[in-house]
Amino acid sequence: MKYKINHFAATLFIILSLNVSAEYKSTDFNEEEYQKVTKSSGEYRNCLNETALAQIDKENDARVIADYAMKNCAPILEKVYEYLVSKNYAPEAVKKLLRSLANHASNKLLRNLMQAIAARKQ
Repeated sequence: MKYKINHFAATLFIILSLNVSAEYKSTDFNEEEYQKVTKSSGEYRNCLNETALAQIDKENDARVIADYAMKNCAPILEKVYEYLVSKNYAPEAVKKLLRSLANHASNKLLRNLMQAIAARKQ
């Protein structure tokens, strides 16, 4: 039993060591990567808006509409994540970048939805 625990600990240590010692690119995108991120960010915002507009007649709660739109459009950001990680950017840095893009877009969407729903009620 003691051997199995030591073997497991050694294997875990090696895996963690490989992950820590991996050298990732900085956040300085080349032109192709920058264009991909910018284009995908626009596609994500457009997807959110189109999905929300399609749902606004079916639902009165802006939070429910925004949540539905974010879930529906998440694959766009997942593709960007996979692309940047494949280009050897640190996964945590990519997640932080995409979380920032998603938060900004969803906050703007919520503001717009609340205004549109309030205008309809008048």
